[in-house]
Amino acid sequence: DIAMPSLEPQPAREATLSEEGEEEIRRRVAVLAGELSRMWTKSPERLVSVIERASRQSKTSPPVTLLLAIAHAETNGMILDVSEAGAVGLAQATPVAYLQEDFKGKLFVTGDYLIGARAYITKKPLGDAYKIASVALDSGAGGMKRAKKLLRAAKTLRREGLNELEYLRPYARPRFFDSLTVADKRNKAVLNELQNLLESNDRPALRRFRDRVHADYTDLRQEQLRTWKRYQKELIAERDELLTDRFGARAKYLPEGLVYEASEFLAERLDERFSARLMAAFLVKHLETKAVEARRLTRIESRVEAMTAALYNGGSHNVKRMLAGLIASLPETEKYMKKVPATRRRLDATVARVETGGPLTRGMLRTLR
Repeated sequence: DIAMPSLEPQPAREATLSEEGEEEIRRRVAVLAGELSRMWTKSPERLVSVIERASRQSKTSPPVTLLLAIAHAETNGMILDVSEAGAVGLAQATPVAYLQEDFKGKLFVTGDYLIGARAYITKKPLGDAYKIASVALDSGAGGMKRAKKLLRAAKTLRREGLNELEYLRPYARPRFFDSLTVADKRNKAVLNELQNLLESNDRPALRRFRDRVHADYTDLRQEQLRTWKRYQKELIAERDELLTDRFGARAKYLPEGLVYEASEFLAERLDERFSARLMAAFLVKHLETKAVEARRLTRIESRVEAMTAALYNGGSHNVKRMLAGLIASLPETEKYMKKVPATRRRLDATVARVETGGPLTRGMLRTLR
């Protein structure tokens, strides 16, 4: 005999917890992508999805809206970008920062990048010395007292950033690190010479000192800009050659639907920092690192997020110098400190509005489908 189906009405199947969770995630992705699309963000649905996934894989992840605010500030979703400082991808990671967070895959590191990184870090104490000498010479009666205070800060910060360059050891010859030792000794001698000049109040000698260290600082800055520009051009050329061979177009002209696939292709063939997936994971870890550092630099909890953003954008060596008065201002970083929290608040407000019964826009509905 063939069993006949029951004609009794069947109870509606209840959604499982995992299904309810997935639906909530899809809804949140739609809401956030819809808002980011109004902020001129490329591929907002893909960007939100990859960051949401990376966040869920970390027990200590910063809020997704903060991660998205950083990603938006860095690239506006243009995840194949290469900056003049050698930063790459969704999170604009430099080789040093990437290695610092214990990512150990394929990286494109050349001699130009190494020389630029050395110049970038080792020029900073010379910039400090120039600033301090200028304060002593140009700030009136109180200038000398302030100069001595700044000098104490400069001595404390002299080696800031040098230890980070140790992460480049697999890519550099021993003489690269020998040159760092030489530069560090020179910077120590320069600051000690400045201390003697301040104590003796020999203003003609102090002027000659200022002119000399400014010339040395300028030479290193030009070396940094020149070598990092060459590195950027070389990496872009390698990127576009691979993309043209595989997808028929350079990054600038690549169809939007292929960008995320291309990012994983470039990660495998050229540099892991192009991978949207790996960059999202890096962003989670690096922002956690910067948040810990931010709490050491400010005791005001309401300032931690802005300080975290500043450290992400400007680097601890610059931010610490700004806090100490050695750098008068960091305009780009100060703008970033305002932009990131403002973007996060906007995204939070959008999610809250929908969760409390607000309408889904057409863009959000398309994402949900």
